Amino acid sequence: MKPLRVLLVAFAVVIVAGTIASATAGGVHGKPTPSPSVAVSDAPSAEHAETEAPEAGATTSGATGRAPNFSACNGLTGLNNAICRHDALAKVKPDNPGLAKSLAHLQANLAAQADREATSTRGKSESHSPSGS
Repeated sequence: MKPLRVLLVAFAVVIVAGTIASATAGGVHGKPTPSPSVAVSDAPSAEHAETEAPEAGATTSGATGRAPNFSACNGLTGLNNAICRHDALAKVKPDNPGLAKSLAHLQANLAAQADREATSTRGKSESHSPSGS
């Protein structure tokens, strides 16, 4: 019974280790993962070139040779941040149907969220109104 327990525990450890290894952020092998905190524009900057060297392929987006500019997204959170970033990516890759579909879903979610907030605010103001006496 003890060897079976050892075998099952070893098997569980291998499964957990494999799950953790496959869940790490890494994206597609051979392609660097873009950093969301770095804003890159089409115009080269002398200051940028002196301070840090960009990794090959990290600043360009596929065949267009342009990089998305996320500087307009600074300070945004949640759905607004996601929509801003998708919009910046869509400007670089306007022919990407998955990106366009994802952006449309995010915009629909934002509209639905605004409707829910308006409905809940309207309901609260009506229920807390003073009676006429």
